[in-house]
Amino acid sequence: MKQLLQSLKTGIGEVVDVPTPAPSSNQLLIATSRTLVSAGTERMLVDFGKANLLEKVRQQPERFWAVMDKIRSDGLIATWRAIQAKLEVPLPLGYCNVGKVLEGGGAEFPTGRRVVSNGHHAEIVSLSPKLVAVVPDKVSDEAATFTPLAAIAWEGIVLMQVKPGDQVMVVGLGLIGQLAVRLLKGIGCHVLGADPDPARRALAEKYGLKVVSDGADPVDEAMAWSQGKGVAGVLITASSPSHTIVSEAARSCRYRGRVVLVGVVGLRLNRADFYRNEVSFQVSCSYGRRDHTGPGSAHANFHQVMAFMEQGKLPVEDLVTHRFRLAEASQAYGKLQDKSSLGILLRYEAEKTGGTGAGLSAREIRLREPNGVRPKPRICLLGAGNFAVRSLLPALATAGVRPEVVVSRQGASALYAGKKFGALRVGTDPGVAWSDPELDTVCIATRHHLHGEQALAALKAGKHVWVEKPLCLHLEELAQIESAYPAPRTQHPARPVLMVGFNRRFAPMAVALKRALQKRGDSMDIRITVNAGRLDADHWTLDREVGGGRMVGEGCHFIDLGRFLAGSPIESVRCLRRDKNGQDGGGFELTFQNGSKVVIDYRTNLPAHLPKEVVEVKGEGFAATIHNWTRLRSQGLGGLRRGGFWSRTPQKGHKEAVRAFFEAIKGGPEPIPAGEIFEVSRAAIRMQGMIQGAEF
Repeated sequence: MKQLLQSLKTGIGEVVDVPTPAPSSNQLLIATSRTLVSAGTERMLVDFGKANLLEKVRQQPERFWAVMDKIRSDGLIATWRAIQAKLEVPLPLGYCNVGKVLEGGGAEFPTGRRVVSNGHHAEIVSLSPKLVAVVPDKVSDEAATFTPLAAIAWEGIVLMQVKPGDQVMVVGLGLIGQLAVRLLKGIGCHVLGADPDPARRALAEKYGLKVVSDGADPVDEAMAWSQGKGVAGVLITASSPSHTIVSEAARSCRYRGRVVLVGVVGLRLNRADFYRNEVSFQVSCSYGRRDHTGPGSAHANFHQVMAFMEQGKLPVEDLVTHRFRLAEASQAYGKLQDKSSLGILLRYEAEKTGGTGAGLSAREIRLREPNGVRPKPRICLLGAGNFAVRSLLPALATAGVRPEVVVSRQGASALYAGKKFGALRVGTDPGVAWSDPELDTVCIATRHHLHGEQALAALKAGKHVWVEKPLCLHLEELAQIESAYPAPRTQHPARPVLMVGFNRRFAPMAVALKRALQKRGDSMDIRITVNAGRLDADHWTLDREVGGGRMVGEGCHFIDLGRFLAGSPIESVRCLRRDKNGQDGGGFELTFQNGSKVVIDYRTNLPAHLPKEVVEVKGEGFAATIHNWTRLRSQGLGGLRRGGFWSRTPQKGHKEAVRAFFEAIKGGPEPIPAGEIFEVSRAAIRMQGMIQGAEF
């Protein structure tokens, strides 16, 4: 199928062939008929891509300090590589999509039902039902494409808490501003609009809007219009670096009026502007929350907007200024620089074939033919997200191995990863990993809730398996994998290799420290401090069903590292601290059979510039510290070179772990004994339960 992708490095957009999304039990497949180009958001992305690095920093100054923190933590080289890797990944554009349901709809979304969603500019999209709404019969496909943008305006209006008869001001009369004006008029509000463009002011005036005169002071106009009382609320839909817009909005409000920001403007706030009339300020969350379908959700706002369209309270036809076919997307995006452009529509051929035309149903694309003999291992990579592209695939390349097949749920990321790392095929069907007899190895880097079932399916098919941590999320899954994977390997030499990406134990500094500790043979105290950072509340790793939580998803790394350094089975696990900020932070003590103890202090509230990981080992007469995997220092511990170890960038053992996996496939030693993998996984699941308040 065809999809529009844009480079953040160059700003160039391109319509490319990508594999069709695979069906999913909790997703809808939709064949697109129309999409709308968001003149504000997508123009901003194009401009950002075309800018040089310095201009990119100027456009997003808030990211500058995050970059500086990363430089202080990980070093300049690692930070530069991370930035370049981020900019290289093509970005799927678009979030205003209308089409017909192909699969997975159930009673609410039967096959053939017209729906609107936040899907990309692609012939077929796969989406959660929470971000999809049925299009009423009286609403055309073209009109329905405006729904997500109108929902953004509606969410801001709801936050202003205005009622019929209120006087309201809208600052910025671009596409979202025009929709906001019509929605406000539809519910009976009186509206004052402000925009420097006379054509936009004239368009809004057709709907009974009073506008701020060219060159006039907006605060004076608002006060005169409201007879000195001030307006009930100001909705800012403008895009401008100016800090005066919010100041003028606050000074235009009446007592306890509300300023709601939908657009992107300067936010250097002046307390006095808000103090006098106790004016409140709020930033709107796009078109609503995406994690549920109740009031305030994107789903509810989509329905409300289309109800207005169906009732004739939200006319949008005159907002369409251009129409193009998807193949003409470059021409469509050229119109973004024309300020007279508002609604730019893209038309799709999929509507003529019901989404089943040639090339639309292909869930796999061949990129190249093999050159000569195809050496083993023949790898299928499941998942092509950030970790796979930035860490796992480069480690494979260092080991001299290319993936034969790359699979991802949406397809665009698989295409990028496959081209970059020389795959033969890319697709969206994970079943190829265990059904294709030509493939002998499966590398799993999907979201955590899929790891257990995918690893089990691959093992049952006799494939070698690398699972990027965690192995699984539940004890029941772990028991099934243990049953399917007999141990020890010495008694089952034909058994495939199972490896979990516990790379820290393979880091050169960890290996050197372990070698020195083995010579001591004493019990030890180990403290691992992790500066994990704070995630957005809706981040998928915090989702218990998808990510499983941070302790099972990431904390398992440090359990394994402690197990490796202590060199003894885990005897008990105790929760020392359970943070109550919803970030899965906490402290744990693990006791080992040889008397060693490991304290894992997993912090989510430390400054970002501090080291990400610090490992401290102490015993009778000795001490050693690994500082963020760039320095290893020791005292009283023989076997380590004088002056310790030092590296320019954090060396966490990714390349070494991958190399050990392939050596095991060729008949070498087991990289991590299966018993230790299961032991560490069981402890991680228990610790996640403790974070959530469960007792084991």
